[in-house]
Amino acid sequence: MYEVVIVKADYEGWWLFEGWQEDIINRHQYNDIAAMTSGYKAIIDQMKSDYNSYVQGKYELYAFFNACEIEFCEDCDEDVQIYYTPIMTQNNEFYKK
Repeated sequence: MYEVVIVKADYEGWWLFEGWQEDIINRHQYNDIAAMTSGYKAIIDQMKSDYNSYVQGKYELYAFFNACEIEFCEDCDEDVQIYYTPIMTQNNEFYKK
């Protein structure tokens, strides 16, 4: 199965920390790699207009954010920025181009 998933986390999604799949908030399913790649590009374009800021990091993945969207992290005892990262997956695993 091919999907573009949106990960919501207090870290940029390209870190792909163990258990990152638990932070998925949205899934877009596709029948093949070409459709997934096209869908991914469309999602990136939409998110560029929906969010105030973004950074691009490892694997050329984007992390979108609005500076005012922060949450308190009890483990680190401070406010942290919330990021939204679209990620292409195949069978629920990170798909590298």
